Amino acid sequence: MTDVAEDVEAALLAHPEVARLDGAIASYLPGRRVLGVRVGTRVEVAVVLRTGRPIGEVVPELRSRVARVAGAAPVDVVVADLEWES
Repeated sequence: MTDVAEDVEAALLAHPEVARLDGAIASYLPGRRVLGVRVGTRVEVAVVLRTGRPIGEVVPELRSRVARVAGAAPVDVVVADLEWES
């Protein structure tokens, strides 16, 4: 059985504009940390995005993905950094 934090992590990493999750926040599970995700009364995520699309288009998509796996909790998305495409 997976934890909600792991489900959120997988949903975010599956988005093509997410380069990686940022370790500014984390969930602590038995034997591992899930960087970039904290689940409580709110779901907080910290992402590093690729620069292929406007942030304002990507963030609502990320909120939607998180809500599908985490339920009705409010979702806070922090864009911690951008990864410039070369």
